[in-house]
Amino acid sequence: MFDLAIDGALLRGRRVDVAVRGTRFAAVEPAGTLAGAAARERIDGARFLLRPPFYNAHTHQAMTLLRGVDDDCALMDWLRRVVWPREARLTAEAVYAGTRLAILEGLRSGCVGFNDMYFHQPAVIRAAAEMGVRARVGLMFMDQVSDHIENAAAWALRDGLPPTIGLSLAPHALYTTTPELLRRVAARAAETGLPIHTHAAETAAEAAIARERFGFGSPIAYLDACGLLRPGTVLAHCCHVDDADLALIAERGCVVAHCPQSNQKLASGVFPWARAAAAGVRVAVGTDGAASNNGLSMIAEAKAAALSAKLGAGSPDALRFADLDRAATEVGAAALGFPEAGRIVPGAEADCILVDLENPAFAGGGDPDANFVYAADSACVDTVLCAGRVLMRGRRVADEAAILADARRAAESLRRAAD
Repeated sequence: MFDLAIDGALLRGRRVDVAVRGTRFAAVEPAGTLAGAAARERIDGARFLLRPPFYNAHTHQAMTLLRGVDDDCALMDWLRRVVWPREARLTAEAVYAGTRLAILEGLRSGCVGFNDMYFHQPAVIRAAAEMGVRARVGLMFMDQVSDHIENAAAWALRDGLPPTIGLSLAPHALYTTTPELLRRVAARAAETGLPIHTHAAETAAEAAIARERFGFGSPIAYLDACGLLRPGTVLAHCCHVDDADLALIAERGCVVAHCPQSNQKLASGVFPWARAAAAGVRVAVGTDGAASNNGLSMIAEAKAAALSAKLGAGSPDALRFADLDRAATEVGAAALGFPEAGRIVPGAEADCILVDLENPAFAGGGDPDANFVYAADSACVDTVLCAGRVLMRGRRVADEAAILADARRAAESLRRAAD
């Protein structure tokens, strides 16, 4: 018996029946094939497009509590004057509330996994485990000593983590760490096998720091000299990279997490996707935090990634939809440590979404998968599965009212403390 069957959904241009057993897809067959198969739960897929979900390759989930705080600022001024003073007042319960809000927003846009770099990490782990999503939670490293960075507590949880949650080593950025600290992180990565997740070459100011403070031609060259460029390292942003940087990123087996809306809103720069792809760099898509995006919709982020790549290269075919789609799904899943997710094939992890084809974005014809990214929005995402578990059905997520109420209270408390 199957745990779940989806009958007659549209997958990559053909109608299929899909069956789930446990946490994996057990069958993907032509529509009607599994009509008589026993299943504990069935979903009529006739009105739905069946797709792999999104995986957010770089974010700071609990920044949902800082959404809209002093928009229209340059990155370094914004961090020093606005963000860091407020983050100093964060509590574990606030981070838990903000992370749950971010997960809810992600689910609404068809996202089932996130690569997080933030504070009070056990609270992040708790939120992800309770809501059933995939997460890679970073052990944070910064020069500033902070009791908000609960690396030891998060590390102590590692043996009891569910299969959907992993850890990474997350040095914040070259401008908040010393070379000695980065070398220690690299040594710990070699010792533990944990992947690395860091900001890299985000702004022109960061590139200047690499040259003037550390004597390297680029942030990428500096991070490599410190040992951080390793297979699987996730480098967020990479707006200020040259061909030598891209060749090095590819050679080391790193992944770039492209965050176009944050890059554009902060005027940080443009990641050169076409040149990166030509160099063999693997690229995933991330939203960054809600304070600098300001949304967490991976549908909107994927579209922005395509537009940024096309405009940056001056060519409409600089990023084709199939490559964009793979980056935001399959490549993103692997970047988070889930290489068997992000595809709808027998044996793969049972992550998928059902998109309502009755939405106006699909009425005019054309490729429905492309229309989902280029024309639709989160209103058309009806159902979300992660590891075989239904997390959203009919656009409803468990405990929505409590999630929203808790987040409002936490955000208001932060605002009052800042006044």
